[in-house]
Amino acid sequence: MMRHLLLRLRLAAAGALSLAMVAASAASLPVVLAASGSLYVNSAAANCSDAGNGSSTQPYCSIVKGAQVATAGTTVFVTGGAYTGSAINPSSGLAGSPITFAASPGVTVSGGTSAFAISGRSYIVIDGFTITSTSDYAISVSSSSNITISNNSISGVGHRINGQTAGGVRLTGTTSSLITHNRSDNNADHGFMISSGSTNNMVSFNEASLNAEGWQRNANGIVHDNEDSGLQFYPGANNGLAINNISYNNGDHGIDDLNVTGGRLIGNTIYHNCTSGINVEGTSGSYTIMNNISVDNAVYPAYNGIACGRRTGNIGIYDSAPASTTVDYNLVNLTTSGNMYIWNNNSYSSPTALFNATGQEQHGILADPKWVSTTTPDFHLLEGSKAIDSANSGASGESSVDANNNPRVDDPSTARLRRPRRLRVADGRHRGHAGSIRSVRPHRNRRHSHHGRALMERLD
Repeated sequence: MMRHLLLRLRLAAAGALSLAMVAASAASLPVVLAASGSLYVNSAAANCSDAGNGSSTQPYCSIVKGAQVATAGTTVFVTGGAYTGSAINPSSGLAGSPITFAASPGVTVSGGTSAFAISGRSYIVIDGFTITSTSDYAISVSSSSNITISNNSISGVGHRINGQTAGGVRLTGTTSSLITHNRSDNNADHGFMISSGSTNNMVSFNEASLNAEGWQRNANGIVHDNEDSGLQFYPGANNGLAINNISYNNGDHGIDDLNVTGGRLIGNTIYHNCTSGINVEGTSGSYTIMNNISVDNAVYPAYNGIACGRRTGNIGIYDSAPASTTVDYNLVNLTTSGNMYIWNNNSYSSPTALFNATGQEQHGILADPKWVSTTTPDFHLLEGSKAIDSANSGASGESSVDANNNPRVDDPSTARLRRPRRLRVADGRHRGHAGSIRSVRPHRNRRHSHHGRALMERLD
């Protein structure tokens, strides 16, 4: 059997998007280092000195010193093991000449308030750090722009006590920035938080799990088993883009959208969340929800003692949202009784029923997505899945490449029954429908694993 996975995760968020995001990605992101200038930090070097010149032969002892000296175009190479969090706020770089902090494997920043607390800056790259046990968000960015946070691993941040919670990465009032290929888990608040006027940001290929405040239900995250929703767009997060995320077994929604406009939910995989899988409500509007896979949401009574009898449906469009929202090319399924769709507070049992009543979901599919396993879990698609070659590559925000940055191709073994031959991205399924985007590769042996999950391109 051929296994297809669509694990492309991309999230461009404005305003208040709080998420512990996720989906396993392929390899770590190749970071483009600064064009000129290098400084070296190595606390383990016997001759390190913050009074030195920061050369490879006489490195600085502290990252703080490297940050104080670095100017646009400088890369600060950090080696040497253990450092204490120092809330670093370096100078700004320039377009094409960022200031880059690049950690070698094994570099750990522990304790202190934060590892990096960037404020009023631009064109900075933070790459490759392991950060643990800070009292505030491990990486906090405010009133800044063009910040890249990549390939970092964050855990054990904050305390699960009222007034002492903190999470992985937080953007506040920050624009045009990228959070990609990071892991954030076992923190006392959100894995990733984008809020308060943060617009035109992208969050992609990150993984977050087991984030919880502990004293109340509030922390959230994609991929799985977070206390609240997997991904949240809240007031201020207008014009956000959530692509190719996998969100399952969370204590509220898979993706939650409240009082936000202009959002696009494309190619996500949503499974077995406490309440409605994809939820758009309040004053939200002008949403596009395409190419997703949403299965068995809002069908179990409680999550870790939290009642699930709230919003229902694999896809739920509530309140004023239906007037300007478009839903199409999604694959949905229930293995037990429940609501397939909610539209304008009315329930519908199938894509056909929804289309006949509202004109929405004309190309929707009601079918088992044929994942490899929901218990392991392994959301690859098996050969024969109706999610393969069934999505719309023309959906706004859809990508032409998969998690491995490979171009999407047609699956020659899948007959095209619904549309003329064209390169399309399957709906939210790992290899065809949204939810977890799928793209089919021409060679069946082209698969590799990341965090225990094989990734393959997916295409309709």
